[in-house]
Amino acid sequence: MKPIKFVVLGLGLLCAIAVFLPFLSMEGESISLWSLKALKAGPTYIALLGSLGLAAIAGAGVAKGKFTRGLAAGGLVLGAIVAAITILQFSPEAPFGKFSGLGAKILLIGGALAAIASLVAVIKPDRGVAA
Repeated sequence: MKPIKFVVLGLGLLCAIAVFLPFLSMEGESISLWSLKALKAGPTYIALLGSLGLAAIAGAGVAKGKFTRGLAAGGLVLGAIVAAITILQFSPEAPFGKFSGLGAKILLIGGALAAIASLVAVIKPDRGVAA
């Protein structure tokens, strides 16, 4: 059994937690993405639901004992969406590198890694059945 489904599951749960961690940080103050939902509800819910979707897809793979191409393709799309929605919250006036908090970094890196791990599973899915 390949560990890719466990990696995607862990990253999905980590990204879901990161929604509640400091997302923006400037001048010693920080605010979470969840707190920003009052200003921008769409990106907050997309990031949260995308993260939970990653965990659900990987959880289905763990329950079935195999991470098929279909599940992996879903993980690829959701991971890319989480990473993209995170980076799109920053602008040239407030760049990611200068104003991102721990939550934003986890969402970006976690989403990108989940997409990459899922891409690996799309290329070579689990074939065996767990004992």
